[in-house]
Amino acid sequence: MRTVWRFGLLYLLALLLVFALGHGNQMERARLQALKERLAALEAQEEALLREGWEATRPHRVLEWAEREGFVPMSRGRWVR
Repeated sequence: MRTVWRFGLLYLLALLLVFALGHGNQMERARLQALKERLAALEAQEEALLREGWEATRPHRVLEWAEREGFVPMSRGRWVR
């Protein structure tokens, strides 16, 4: 009868180990998925910011901004208020 108890205890310990490893694996997979989603959102935000910066530095946009701010072109290389 002692052997049955020993094997039963070993079986329960093995089940507990499998359960713990499986649960840890599931939690890690969920965290990884959340990180992937966050990375995708950040990459989209980075692309939008780069596009916005590129649009803001186009020559006609700079000229519009300068005229709106009251700058007068004195020459091709210098702006004065």
